[in-house]
Amino acid sequence: MNITLRKANAIQNSIQETIRGIEIKTHVDINEFQDAVTELQTANNTLFANDARRQKLLLAFYNIRSLVGAANAQNGIDTKLATAAFIDKRVSQLDELAQVKPVTDLEVINGRLEKIRNRKEDARSIYGRDESVNTSVIAVDQLKQIRDEIKNLKKQKQKINDEVLELNIKTEIPLSDDVVNTLQAEGLL
Repeated sequence: MNITLRKANAIQNSIQETIRGIEIKTHVDINEFQDAVTELQTANNTLFANDARRQKLLLAFYNIRSLVGAANAQNGIDTKLATAAFIDKRVSQLDELAQVKPVTDLEVINGRLEKIRNRKEDARSIYGRDESVNTSVIAVDQLKQIRDEIKNLKKQKQKINDEVLELNIKTEIPLSDDVVNTLQAEGLL
């Protein structure tokens, strides 16, 4: 049986959820009215039956995972996902720069510096005024370039996401009969 990569992802999530729901009870409470041997044997049988279910589901999960990994590599999905991750990180870096106010007008900077230079010596120490001018180093046109680059990167990311989605729908992986039987027995297929 073949399934798409998209379906494989959903099945993997279902397998993990099913595994989490399997009760592994290693202790049992026995009261004075119960037969200890029967209760212990029943609890033991349930424990190991549930553990066997977990093992089969885990085997199915990793079988599917390895097939998905191979298909991702074969179809270039892994490269596209790496590129998308790079774009996310780069956009995050550029967003930081895009929030900065542009450099203060050079005439204003020079005027403030001149005012500091011409301040009387005793005024500096008495009033504790700044001895410098703080300004951004990013020009207005550079901010525009940064914002344009962010827009361009987001468009590239959307294109990559669309391509990955298409490949996930088109690409199929073959499930072995054992995996199919395990998934059917658990109601996951």
